[in-house]
Amino acid sequence: MDTLLVTKVILTIIGVVTSVYGAGYVIIGRMGIPFLPKRDSIIVGSTLLGIALALFIVSTLVP
Repeated sequence: MDTLLVTKVILTIIGVVTSVYGAGYVIIGRMGIPFLPKRDSIIVGSTLLGIALALFIVSTLVP
């Protein structure tokens, strides 16, 4: 298999998983579920969504 294709697929899979976890943390923070404090949960979720966005951008820029 082509190394670049495998790299793109791996980055995309990691990006999807990270975005799902990030959205989950943001939803938990908005609903006030006592998993983490509201502010911390939203910060963690937003950070994970930012990482997912960066991974998607990097995976599209891989030639």
